Amino acid sequence: MKTVKVEALNQTCPLPVIAAKKAIKSLTPDGGKVDVVVDNDVAVKNISKMANGNGYQVSSDTEGETRTVHITATADMLKKAAAHGSIVASVYAFGSKTLGTGDDELGSILLKSYIYSLTQLDTPPEQMLFYNGGAWLTTEGSDVLEDLQTLADKGTQINTCGTCLDFYGIKDKLAIGDITNMYAIVETLNTADKVVTAQ
Repeated sequence: MKTVKVEALNQTCPLPVIAAKKAIKSLTPDGGKVDVVVDNDVAVKNISKMANGNGYQVSSDTEGETRTVHITATADMLKKAAAHGSIVASVYAFGSKTLGTGDDELGSILLKSYIYSLTQLDTPPEQMLFYNGGAWLTTEGSDVLEDLQTLADKGTQINTCGTCLDFYGIKDKLAIGDITNMYAIVETLNTADKVVTAQ
């Protein structure tokens, strides 16, 4: 079985994830293994999430300052991942904690009403993405958490940009959903049937 080794030391996400994806594509069509060497836990988590999401086998180990993520993708797994295609029907993206430009207080009121309205749809969003200022909406103290929880209970997947949470120093205050990276955000937007950007 073919094994590809990827050196992704001193690289910030999404670069290790992108490198892992490219290495996996090089395994087609017979399958094989990809070992990705990184030096931070965020990369391990993001690579593992990508691999699990595509149905590959994944494990990791640590040696000193380095961590190696082991991905096994059989020919059958690669076929299933390729057939997976665009499974996200609707994605709503939030890059700000207000809706529209002008008065921030009004923008906050409008955004709260907007997200509440999403809870009333017969078919709620399949996924919601939060980045830049939108990252504040999924953290402690946000006045839309109750509505976001209602959507999550209905099956909406909620993801917030990890780099954005780090930038604002609020990663430890994330109150709902999962942490994602920019590559995963771009990939989701690119494969979605419908993308709505709240502006």
